Amino acid sequence: MTKVKPWCWQLAANGNGPDWLLLAHVTSDSVAALAAALANTTLDGYRLCADTPYTLMDSANAVTYLGNLTGNEPRNIWVYNLVEIQGDLIKIESGYGGRGSVNSQVETDFLLHLFALPNITLQSWQVLAGGEGYDYVVSAAGTDVGSFMAYLSPD
Repeated sequence: MTKVKPWCWQLAANGNGPDWLLLAHVTSDSVAALAAALANTTLDGYRLCADTPYTLMDSANAVTYLGNLTGNEPRNIWVYNLVEIQGDLIKIESGYGGRGSVNSQVETDFLLHLFALPNITLQSWQVLAGGEGYDYVVSAAGTDVGSFMAYLSPD
């Protein structure tokens, strides 16, 4: 695979935050293919926490996250990386402090894998930063895989 920048490179370069988000929508006719692809997909450093929505939490926080979902010993998680997919939406969230970790390259490779599959068409994407009292601001956005690849291209 060609070396590309991680999805959050611009947020890191600009010092945006504290939380980072990538929101990507696939076309409605891609939803079934996306769901099928997830059935056989694993992500290094992540643990599957839910099937609906399809939720992967970074391994370091998975037990706490699952405890929060079940109500057992609920605790706030400040530093985390989360991948969630439901319907046509792919959301990657990097909570305060989790950003910049090796996970962002794993997440980027995961996205590129999905967008390279037949019958999955990226319709729109945006990278945002905010949270903890700060409004979310769009840092980068596009309407197809070509614009996403251009955003990720090394200088």
